[in-house]
Amino acid sequence: MDGWIFQPGYPLVSARLEGGQLVLSQQRFTYLPEPLPGSTPAARDQLWQVPVQVRITAVGRSASERPLLAGVETRLPVPERVGAVLVNEGGHGFYRVRYSGELLGHLLDALPEIAAIERFNVVNDAWAVTVAGLMALPDYLELTARFRDERDRNVWAVLLASFATLNRIVEPRHRPQLAALVRARAARAFAALGWTVRPGDDELTRQLRGDLLRALGVLGDDPDVQARAAELYAGAAGTVDPNVLPALIGVLAHAGDAARYDEFLQRFRSASTPQEEQRYLYALAAFRQRELLAQTLARTINGEFRTQDAPFVVRSLLMSVYGRELAWEFVKANWDTMERQYPKAGLRRLAEGVTGLATPELERDVHAFFEARRPEFGGKTLEQYLEQLRIAVQLRERESTALATYLARFG
Repeated sequence: MDGWIFQPGYPLVSARLEGGQLVLSQQRFTYLPEPLPGSTPAARDQLWQVPVQVRITAVGRSASERPLLAGVETRLPVPERVGAVLVNEGGHGFYRVRYSGELLGHLLDALPEIAAIERFNVVNDAWAVTVAGLMALPDYLELTARFRDERDRNVWAVLLASFATLNRIVEPRHRPQLAALVRARAARAFAALGWTVRPGDDELTRQLRGDLLRALGVLGDDPDVQARAAELYAGAAGTVDPNVLPALIGVLAHAGDAARYDEFLQRFRSASTPQEEQRYLYALAAFRQRELLAQTLARTINGEFRTQDAPFVVRSLLMSVYGRELAWEFVKANWDTMERQYPKAGLRRLAEGVTGLATPELERDVHAFFEARRPEFGGKTLEQYLEQLRIAVQLRERESTALATYLARFG
């Protein structure tokens, strides 16, 4: 137990087949091969006592094993005609899992028999080891194709977050192909849910409808979805399901022009509820035109946006691939004003937006800026933001060519 309490980090359990045995091995999971300068280096030979729960399926029969992985490696005998092997059965283990290509293929073939929390772990761990450089990005993207019929919102949350990360690191000329990939992955699930609430829909299903709508209309840049969203919004915005309305507004902002911006600005100013005000406030950061985003940025320091809201708007713009360069220049030019106007907690959350500045050039500029300013956010907050930025830039540097090659099939 001491190993879990007193040593930092957590383990990655790798699984492979070898000579009629299932081989489980452990190492510390890290996203970066080396810590950032000034960070505390982590021991590479850390070990945990990992209670692993494994479900092994062969010839239609499943059995559970519960070995204790106390050393670097342990082995389990497996049936001759072994099929799917699921490590972390039940999804309760505090460790990540990396499967060999053979085991992952068998497991994906058995997805319909795997519980939602287990499917979540499969895709969540696959994305984590991809970001860490332990799984090839094209292999992860192939894996995402196996989830097109997924109906669990938590599983989709990982998939959509991974697509959003790729959107921040992809070269602009390849963004239309990434949009096509998002449409190919999400369209079928959204079509099955439909645009409107159906009898029997639970809350998570209704939320998933909004998530997929936003993904198709924004990341997927689907003109048909954008047109239908405009029709629904114009025809009966007041009767649209509350889980869908924010997505509609986000899609319309993404596809909108100056007239739509002015409309949403007026909606923000005349909002009758805090929820309505917040929807239109953040929509003003979701447009793509530089001149419109410049207006939004100006409003974050001229008193039009409340000081408790303005930092989050700037954060959204720093995370936007259409506004991040503009927003970063604005932040640098107006940092002193922001320090005077914004609450310290708000300024700290604003700075989190630098994690979206995922280019080597912007990363260098971020480091130079904060080395000169040395803001005090408390604890390791800034260090963590810079680490997250390094992870994103590292992913871009390592996978840019592979991503472009894979996306060519969607061109």
